Amino acid sequence: MDDAEKARAVAAAVPGARAFNREVAPAFIDHVCITSGFAPPPGSPVGEGVGANFTYCELHAGSAVTTALLAASNPFGEFHAIDPRPEMIASGKALAADGGARNLTYHQGGLETALEMPLPPFDYVVVHGIYSWVPLRERALVLAFLRKFLKQGGAVYVTYHARPGANRMEPFRRLFREVGRGLKLDAPQRLLATRDLYRLLFDARSPAIAGSGFTPEALAQLSSLPPQAIQADYANEFVDPLFVTEIISDFAAIDCTLAGSAEMAETLPVLMAREPFKTILERLPTVAGRELAKDYLLDTAHRRDVFVRGGRRLAADNREAVLGGLAFALEVPPALVRYERRLPYGDMRFDTPQARAIVEALAQGPKTLGELIERGMAGGSEADPMVGNVHALLLSQQIRPVYRGGREALRGTQAMGAAVRKRALTPEAIGFLPAPCGTAFGVSVPDQLFFDAWASDDANTLVSAAAARLEAAGQEPNRDELERRAKAFLRNRAYYQALAIA
Repeated sequence: MDDAEKARAVAAAVPGARAFNREVAPAFIDHVCITSGFAPPPGSPVGEGVGANFTYCELHAGSAVTTALLAASNPFGEFHAIDPRPEMIASGKALAADGGARNLTYHQGGLETALEMPLPPFDYVVVHGIYSWVPLRERALVLAFLRKFLKQGGAVYVTYHARPGANRMEPFRRLFREVGRGLKLDAPQRLLATRDLYRLLFDARSPAIAGSGFTPEALAQLSSLPPQAIQADYANEFVDPLFVTEIISDFAAIDCTLAGSAEMAETLPVLMAREPFKTILERLPTVAGRELAKDYLLDTAHRRDVFVRGGRRLAADNREAVLGGLAFALEVPPALVRYERRLPYGDMRFDTPQARAIVEALAQGPKTLGELIERGMAGGSEADPMVGNVHALLLSQQIRPVYRGGREALRGTQAMGAAVRKRALTPEAIGFLPAPCGTAFGVSVPDQLFFDAWASDDANTLVSAAAARLEAAGQEPNRDELERRAKAFLRNRAYYQALAIA
């Protein structure tokens, strides 16, 4: 395989999914930094008074849906999306043009080419779905890119398949690669053939298969994966799960310190307050050692981490003030909030007056922690219970950190939202719409069809508007299903309105 073929193989191994990743929003990354005691990037809209003109880059951005929606909802940010695949670049440029995102620049090229691009220094760099999917040389290029372009104090978000949890998939992954060699089988066909072979080995009591703990029954969950994901995770010769200690060592070489996991319920401060994590993790003197032991306890198979270059710590007396620059928004409509959740350390129950008051307040739109505390105290609650219940809602992923929106962001998200909704009945449909608080939220395709008759309170009017679009697209509308969805939309409309998605 020559260099050109290797480059194409690496590009093909990285998915180009048309989805939105909430954790790579600048506000979310800021929150990870601040709650872990680190200063947010120097260009962050929150922080120690530097300003809001940040720079942001996503490597191997694919169709760059996430970056396009973020550009619309963060008009004072400068966004860059880099990908070697021309079809992905073309798709992203079309969305950005239709949505009027003038603060987003696309660059076609691989990591080696990116090193020679005339790019600005970045406050935020996203390395999503690359690091454990590519050869060692490509990982070195990622680090070289960060060394050259990540600002001092900047943050990088990186995802990777992690050991020990990913070890269980290794026997199946190796078989998948061999089953299709020399045969003209597509990814779903190879998946079926490998499942049959895996079951035969399992039934024959192969020690390696039985010892992996991955049963044939568990393979059924893989059937729902899109072919591209199967190709990236199982046919890809370069996939190599990594221990967190390896990642920490790699990033230390470019002066990047682990701030913490983007999965708040799996952060060390949260877990170390509970057993058995407390007793075990306290025996390890380093953060790297604790993170490794945590992964053993949780059988972690995938990690989403934030690193800070230079590891600048927040002064203790500045932390609350900086955190106060962020707001919080409901992740789901108020009626869908649940006050009991299973988390890595056990069940959490928080059906309290304070939690319900927070949800009621956020149902009207994003609020800062200070605003939530002030409202709670006006209703007779103390500050500490309000903070504790905000924490519980964050841990259970029912609220998320956001920025406070402005007029420019509102105009940008309205234009981008219209461009997304225009694609609702095409292969490029996107199940998210941008909001002016610096991020985007899930809005199903059926709900997007009802936006054409937004002001109507009549389900039949909504159904007729959606049916007309389906018929114009050459699709047969199911009016019974549309009616059911229209009633749900009317219940969700206030939630969308509170987020200024409409």
